[in-house]
Amino acid sequence: MKIISHVIRNVNEFNIPACTSRGYEMLYFGVNLILMIDYRLAFDIIPAESNYEVEVLIVSRRDVDKWKVSHSPSDIRTFYCNQGGRINDIFKPAQSDSYAFIIINKSQNEPITVDVTLIHTWQQKIKESQIIDE
Repeated sequence: MKIISHVIRNVNEFNIPACTSRGYEMLYFGVNLILMIDYRLAFDIIPAESNYEVEVLIVSRRDVDKWKVSHSPSDIRTFYCNQGGRINDIFKPAQSDSYAFIIINKSQNEPITVDVTLIHTWQQKIKESQIIDE
C-alpha cells in the first residue's frame, strides 16, 4: 500500500452581481473521506476593490435549493461561514458529502469582481497493483 498526495489548484475571476439582485457565485465539490485522507480546501478570496466585502458559505449540495429560496444560512446546516474584505482560510470537512462553495456579494448597489484561488489537497491510499509503470 502506498499513500499518494494530490493537489488541485483553481484560480478564477468572478464578476458577482449586486446584492440587491441576490448576487452570488457557486462552485461545487465533493469529498469522500474514505478515499480522500486528510482532505482540505484552502481558499483565498480577494475583491478587486478594497472597500468591498464578500461572504463565503459552505453548505451541503442537498441544501442549495433551500438556500436559494431563503438566502439565509440560518435555515440550513452551514459547514463554514465568514465575511470580510478578504477571506483566506482552510475548510476541513468532518463528513463525506457534496458541498457548495458560495461567494456572496455584500455590496448593496453594484457588481464586484473577485479573484478566487481554491486549493484542494488530500492523500489517497493505493495498492501497488494500481500503479502503472511506464
